[in-house]
Amino acid sequence: MDETRQQENPSASRSFHPEKHAPPPGKGRKVAKEEEQDVPGDTVHSDTTRGEKRGRPSEKGMHDTGRRGRTQRPSGTKDDSAFTGVNPDDDSSGPRPG
Repeated sequence: MDETRQQENPSASRSFHPEKHAPPPGKGRKVAKEEEQDVPGDTVHSDTTRGEKRGRPSEKGMHDTGRRGRTQRPSGTKDDSAFTGVNPDDDSSGPRPG
């Protein structure tokens, strides 16, 4: 490669300098009178608590580790009893068909 050349692109200049090439902005949209009025049901009051406050730290197998990070999100850990599934060491299901 012995020569490097850039191709001319006149639209690039128009894109990066709209103050020179673009028409002046229009007058904008007219706001309707209905948009200015309050709407019944516009704001809603919730009777439930936020998800962060719903947690049950006394739930079996769950351990609360406090709040984390700048947003103070709740965090926690699980022990083996919190996972569901078949325990291979449990023989309480009775004899196995063979």
